[in-house]
Amino acid sequence: MLTSKLLKETLKEWGADLVGVGAIERWDTSPEENNPRAVMPDAKNVICIGFRVHRGSLRGMDEGTYFSSYTLTGFADLNSVIAPLIQRRAASLIEDYGYEAVTIMYHANRFGDGKYNSGRPALREDGSEKPRPDIVFDYRIAAVLCGLGQIGHNRLLLTPEFGPAQRIYFLVTNAPIEADEVHDKSICCSCMQCVRQCPAKALSREKYDDLQIKDVTNIHRSALDVEKCAIAHWGGCSQFTPDDILDYAKNIIDGTDTHTVDGNPKPSYAEITKYLEEKVTYTKCAHPFTYGPAVVCGKCVRTCLASLDRTGRLRKKVG
Repeated sequence: MLTSKLLKETLKEWGADLVGVGAIERWDTSPEENNPRAVMPDAKNVICIGFRVHRGSLRGMDEGTYFSSYTLTGFADLNSVIAPLIQRRAASLIEDYGYEAVTIMYHANRFGDGKYNSGRPALREDGSEKPRPDIVFDYRIAAVLCGLGQIGHNRLLLTPEFGPAQRIYFLVTNAPIEADEVHDKSICCSCMQCVRQCPAKALSREKYDDLQIKDVTNIHRSALDVEKCAIAHWGGCSQFTPDDILDYAKNIIDGTDTHTVDGNPKPSYAEITKYLEEKVTYTKCAHPFTYGPAVVCGKCVRTCLASLDRTGRLRKKVG
């Protein structure tokens, strides 16, 4: 008999650091285009598998001296090698017990024109339209619903073991295994260092973007200016950024929610990413085992991890 205990023990023997199970009913209020049931209508559970990001891979970014370690060992190898192998073995294990599992990969949702839920919808037997492919749900919220942790002010998944330092992957399954409880206490220490140290001023000090999932949990998080976040994420204010691009970035960062410092309408997310991809050299240097934008920011991860370590809130403290 396949049990939650057997599944977790096996996946951890194979190399997973975290495993959580969320009952499919926790997605009852989720829109169909973001709902695991649209992938597997008879699903009973969502399984979240987490892999730690080594603190050592973040050190060079903190010190401004070595940037390859994280993008290789904390990002690309997990997404492209380690997680897919263990997801495959997990799906095989579930099939061996007579059930099905759909692996939800990090690099999914890239068909059609590259946007989520693109393409033509399939039809149901009654002629009504299904949601457009590809189905995508919020990974961080899904990890909360699988019992791995909670969301911090920085909008990242925080787990009791590793704080914000993990990457997560999923399977949707009809296996009737026992679900985990959702964390009812915040792991965030509310230090607000993520807000203070964001180089793009993308996290709000005053506004919040809370999410209430009926009968499941309430999520408290700072509001995010996605355009300003794009500036940092795509290298607009890093050691690799040319001076003229720093001026472009500062004009947006020091502006308002709607306008730049010089009074023009704030560029859209798409306009910012297109501009920086063309202008910042490192974004052109990616190959199958690197990822440019992962190199240059991550302040919300690193400052959060340091604060949680200092306050003794993590089970896996080092140093």
